[in-house]
Amino acid sequence: MASGSVSPFNPEATVSIAATTTSATAAIPGTGPTLLVYNASAAIGFLRLGTGTLTALATDLPVPSGAQMLLSVSPTVTAAAVILSSGSGTIYVSRGTGSAL
Repeated sequence: MASGSVSPFNPEATVSIAATTTSATAAIPGTGPTLLVYNASAAIGFLRLGTGTLTALATDLPVPSGAQMLLSVSPTVTAAAVILSSGSGTIYVSRGTGSAL
């Protein structure tokens, strides 16, 4: 792919994480280098990526309410942890390939 090119996001797998003001962790299946994160809640979500059981904190990557973020990740990333600033809702994490929506 030429420099500056974009390709549509092609998901391999999606997990939904029931998020609250307490950290929740989910395994991320697939091996693609891209994550699409969507915060379907009414609150700011915070995301931590890594392996195994993680604990998200309010100092981790913020994901605004109703927003989606496309992230490049290492194949060693196999888990996501999320926490909300208030209330409860769902944060979706999709793994796949691609550079643009």
